[in-house]
Amino acid sequence: MFKLGYLIVCLHIKLNNLTKTQLKNDLVLEKQLEDLIIPLNKEEFSQLESNILKEGCREALIAWKKEKKLILIDGHNRYKICCKHSIPFKVRELRFENIEEAKIWMLNNQLGRRNLNPDQMSYYRGLKYLGLKRKKGGYENVQSKGQNEPSTAESLSQEFNVSESTIKRDAKYAEGLEIITKSNPTLKNDILNGETKFKKSDVALLTQSEDGQNIKFKNAADLHNKLDVIKDSVFNDIENSLNEIEEKRVKAAQALLKESEPIFQSKDDRIQNIKGRIISMMNKAIRNKDLTALGDMKKLIDKLEYLISSD
Repeated sequence: MFKLGYLIVCLHIKLNNLTKTQLKNDLVLEKQLEDLIIPLNKEEFSQLESNILKEGCREALIAWKKEKKLILIDGHNRYKICCKHSIPFKVRELRFENIEEAKIWMLNNQLGRRNLNPDQMSYYRGLKYLGLKRKKGGYENVQSKGQNEPSTAESLSQEFNVSESTIKRDAKYAEGLEIITKSNPTLKNDILNGETKFKKSDVALLTQSEDGQNIKFKNAADLHNKLDVIKDSVFNDIENSLNEIEEKRVKAAQALLKESEPIFQSKDDRIQNIKGRIISMMNKAIRNKDLTALGDMKKLIDKLEYLISSD
């Protein structure tokens, strides 16, 4: 028999007319915290339910003691099963300064579990990176002289034995999944449980869309279609940027050739070339009142004087 003082019974199953605030020992589910927990798939949930029905809820649920509320931060699946079957359970209370501290504890707790698949591990590493950055006020990689504190990415790369670039890619993946969560949390969980397949790099692309925060996804097919649109847009932007770079490079090369005096030109040809450029600079200076053109013209005059005077 469990001691009565340690039991919290899900009375709201039988007393539907009572609210959470009316239930003295009832746990509160905070959506932004609950969303951090990846639900078990059907098979895993069924196995856990069978175990609890046979053996009871042996492990205590963890709750954040915030003022007069007990906010559940670990044991969400066990809580649902216990509530469904009116099974008593113990609660261990923890205290945090704010919700960000509670989130970091939850992420560390999830990352400490051995049954995470690679996508789930990336998701939690990315969320931890983002959470620690927010805790630092956005501080990242910029350090004062003499300051030896490692950056957030560096610290996490050492903790998880991966590269800093992997941690930052994980963060983009986590941000992409959070965008999906806003309109379709089930889809996000299906991706993380491997029931719906998407490349991590594709999910991360959602962060590069101007409307990324407002896109809604009905289902996996809808996400595929909208990712294709985003990919086309991103690749077009990249192509345009490359074209602009190439165009600038060509113009710079043309200008350099125009300004140069090839060694294979004869002395008379070079003199004529410089005379033409002097006239062009003079016209530019007068027409546009361009002092820079005047300076360039003076340099050309000096060069012309040198050529004429040399034998």
